[in-house]
Amino acid sequence: MTNSLNIAIYRIHYGLDFLRQSIDSIIDEVDLVVVIYSLDPWVKKETVKYLGKTITMPALHEDVKSFMDKYYSSNHKVDYFRKEVNTPLNQYKKYLEYCVDRISIIPEKILFIEPDMVFKKGDLKKLFFQLDNNKQLPCLGCTQIEIWKDLNWRVPQRNRIGPMVWMYKDIKNLHTGFGTYNEKLKFQSNIIQNYNFGFCLNPKTMLYKHLAAINFSEAIKDSIPSQTWYVEKWLNWNEATTNLEIAAKATHLIPQAEKFNIDNSFLKQITTNYLK
Repeated sequence: MTNSLNIAIYRIHYGLDFLRQSIDSIIDEVDLVVVIYSLDPWVKKETVKYLGKTITMPALHEDVKSFMDKYYSSNHKVDYFRKEVNTPLNQYKKYLEYCVDRISIIPEKILFIEPDMVFKKGDLKKLFFQLDNNKQLPCLGCTQIEIWKDLNWRVPQRNRIGPMVWMYKDIKNLHTGFGTYNEKLKFQSNIIQNYNFGFCLNPKTMLYKHLAAINFSEAIKDSIPSQTWYVEKWLNWNEATTNLEIAAKATHLIPQAEKFNIDNSFLKQITTNYLK
């Protein structure tokens, strides 16, 4: 085994809209990208209680494996495989263990990242450099520019970590909660932010995301989503819509979307060769 490699690990159940942009934004800065996908949500149910009715839970309409086969099957820097789990709690730590066993790699640094998170090209290299020069830190992440519905709007800045880079030598501290980071080790870069497109998925996927969250949130002890969020706050959103956060008891945490002028070079990065 070697410990001089840097790897990126994705978890994905749904959300292919920006996966290529995400992978392509980091692939030059890592030795290996691993995409671990699931066919089932964390909590699988046949029905969902939605807007006062019990309806059939829609089947997942996206096929991650076929997507990866189409775009990355011949890329030696990309690996992908299926793994089912029933909770997001410490999911990335478990995924790292799967990777070490599967491909006999003990990496130096590990990037944990979601499929809707995209770096400006070159920024991950800067994040690695910053962590290397702060050797007392076990990990380093970045806050996000969260885009709202289209490229002209964003969520007001929140102190919310997106991708997180971990040093493997500090594996004893690696417990990732529901996300990419440890709540007690939320070290943030002061020079790098990533873009998050989680509010920009296509309507069918966004509805599936909302219904899946309604089904699993109580079971995994996460915030319960507002039943009306998808229709009232997202699908029929306009500039005057307020209280956009999906959590029913915390809708005020996103008071309103803000106008946003996206960086031209980044706009070119995420649209050239990707438009359908």
